[in-house]
Amino acid sequence: MKTRFLFASLLIGAGSLSPTQGASAADFTIKFAHNSPPRMDAQYHRYFVTFEKLATKYTNGKIAFQEFPASQMGSDQRAAKKLQLGLIQMMALATNNLAQLYSGFDLFTLPYLITDMGCGIHHVLNDSKLLHEISEIAQKKANIRLLALEGDGPRNMMNSKHPIVTPADLDGLRMRVAKNPIQLDFYKALGADVVGIASAETYGALQTGIVDGNDGGVGWIYAQKLYEVQKYYSLTRHQMVVSAIIINDSFFNALPKDVQAGLQKAALQAAQDNTQWMKGYIDNIYAKFKKAGIKFNSPDRMPFREVGKKIWKKYAQRVGGMDRIEYVQDLQKSCK
Repeated sequence: MKTRFLFASLLIGAGSLSPTQGASAADFTIKFAHNSPPRMDAQYHRYFVTFEKLATKYTNGKIAFQEFPASQMGSDQRAAKKLQLGLIQMMALATNNLAQLYSGFDLFTLPYLITDMGCGIHHVLNDSKLLHEISEIAQKKANIRLLALEGDGPRNMMNSKHPIVTPADLDGLRMRVAKNPIQLDFYKALGADVVGIASAETYGALQTGIVDGNDGGVGWIYAQKLYEVQKYYSLTRHQMVVSAIIINDSFFNALPKDVQAGLQKAALQAAQDNTQWMKGYIDNIYAKFKKAGIKFNSPDRMPFREVGKKIWKKYAQRVGGMDRIEYVQDLQKSCK
């Protein structure tokens, strides 16, 4: 089924779509939003292309899809609110940008909770118990159903001033950080001056010197071309970015059971495929950064980890309690 790229302005005045208002060749229509540019080397667009193909197959063509890439629906937080209200039906976004609607998604924002993109993240993201617990509460509190989780690579620190070798090197640096309390507090504890800036505004803020550097996942930094306006890349690996594939729960519940099952199956399979792709693509992205003149360094992560773990206790209740944090740690023990 051919994907249609539509601009956010088309949504104005259109209202929300009920499941019966699909395209002529399908029974239902899903508007799918994300912040990546429509390129196959950008993780969310790649996810959408894979998901659309699988969902079309598993639902026997009963779904028509409309993609809204490159933050056409606004910032991730604004787009998530539109999904909650039913103005769009699906999204892919980092869980830290979804926590405004249900704080349990911030579990994956805790620094150094997930330690690697291999065995560790595989066990966490594919644990059906964890996914079900988070989704069940999100459905009740925010009208959001979690269909799948995917891994999008490590968060590292990038800036235009100097390498970050120890936490002291962040003193006085103006760092762009997503508008998330855990991320903001982590950087404040490290000594940075933090500025909350939306994804789409980050390139301009770095280019004009409003901020000196940024926190971001490797795939997002590459997709947004932030390597064009920075000089130093410090491999702190302080978070493994987890993205959520979500759907408006009221919309989902109005679908026939076979269509629900097809969407769920496609979402999980596409997430697993995208995680594996990103795992293999990270080195390619790093090579592109180096070709652009970015200078890499690998700091001792222990001092950063010690600061990060202090954040866990402060936000334990926000993310579902220490039991849930310990559960995620236990899921990774077999990998050590």
